Amino acid sequence: MILLSTMRTKLRSHLPHSPRAKRTWAGVAFLFGSVLVSASIFATGPHAAPDERVEKAWPVSTQTITPAELSPMFTAFGRIESAQTAKIQTDLVARVRHVPVREGDWVEAGDLLVQLDDVELALLVDERNAELARERAHLKSVQNDFALARSTTSNYKQVYDAAQKKLTRHQDLFAKRMIAQSLLDEVVQQASAASIDYQRHVRALENFPNLVAEARAGVERAQALAERAQIDLAHATIRAPFAGPVLAVMVSPGMHVALGMPLVEVADAESFEIRAQVPESHRELLRRHLAAGAPIVAHWEDRDVGLRRLAANVRTGQSGLDAFFTIQPAVARRAEVGRVVRLEVVLPPEAAVVALPVQSIYENDRIYAVEGDRLKALTVERIGDHLTADGEHRVLVRSPELRDGQRIVTTQLPKAISGLKVQPVS
Repeated sequence: MILLSTMRTKLRSHLPHSPRAKRTWAGVAFLFGSVLVSASIFATGPHAAPDERVEKAWPVSTQTITPAELSPMFTAFGRIESAQTAKIQTDLVARVRHVPVREGDWVEAGDLLVQLDDVELALLVDERNAELARERAHLKSVQNDFALARSTTSNYKQVYDAAQKKLTRHQDLFAKRMIAQSLLDEVVQQASAASIDYQRHVRALENFPNLVAEARAGVERAQALAERAQIDLAHATIRAPFAGPVLAVMVSPGMHVALGMPLVEVADAESFEIRAQVPESHRELLRRHLAAGAPIVAHWEDRDVGLRRLAANVRTGQSGLDAFFTIQPAVARRAEVGRVVRLEVVLPPEAAVVALPVQSIYENDRIYAVEGDRLKALTVERIGDHLTADGEHRVLVRSPELRDGQRIVTTQLPKAISGLKVQPVS
């Protein structure tokens, strides 16, 4: 206080006496006083001790693991197809008389699909059968003639020999001038006629096998035409070649069909299968098991379907591997061609794998184990999915670092890292 009084006295002696100067000096004095008061407050105030920082322990849930042999699985969507589909066509020109089936109907093998008008075809069968009977009669006639010719050959030979002997005797008599020239000429004429008849018979006998062959060929041709007419008549009645659903009906009664015209399309129930695209992550595993002959089954609703084959499939804008699962004929009637279905594909068991919740997987190949109260990152191989006995979804992983009794984090932490302090909770 004495210091302030002294300073005020000194200042008062130096202050100017004009009003403006007085205001300026008053402001300076106020500012100076404020600075002194603030300095005294900071100098005499209490000092707070800094708080000690405590590391946070993140609460996590854990699962104690035991590596075991489990079957991986994956979900795929497929389409029901038929490996054998018959688009039935006609090789006749006829009018459609009756169509008893419709698209979507189920038919058994041999069921009537389309009935064509067969009146003209039946008449043609009768005509062909008549031609066949005529050709058979002709063959029988030629065979009889052949048999008769062979039986008369000795007679022709006897007549020929007798004529030649007679000619020889008359020539001797004519040389001895015992007969006239006219008689000799008559005997020569008789011998020549007998020779001609005999040679004609021999030639006819040699030609008879050709005549028999020709007649037999006529019978075979007539028989083929008759059978063809019978086939055409049978083709007028179009029946299902196998059991399955009718996919399409392209004709109706009253239509006239031409050669090669499609009539009905039917799918074979015994060739029903489900085509499903295999995810990239499971292709090699699926190929390996199929090559080893291991059974691979997929669950479809309340049915099981087995893997039949794999086929590479490249389509516009995509490429992949297609798996074909067989549908048993017993359940084929309930299958709808073209329907998209969901499959749960179960692969053969894998050894030393662990089933973990999806929340345990970080970036598809990393999990965290709890050692003490700290996290430790483990790199794992993702084998596939798995369904527990309770129907819960799990992810199968495998790693040489996994051991029995190890605690694995089943909580998805936003900033999980090795060394992070955690607090396991129930």
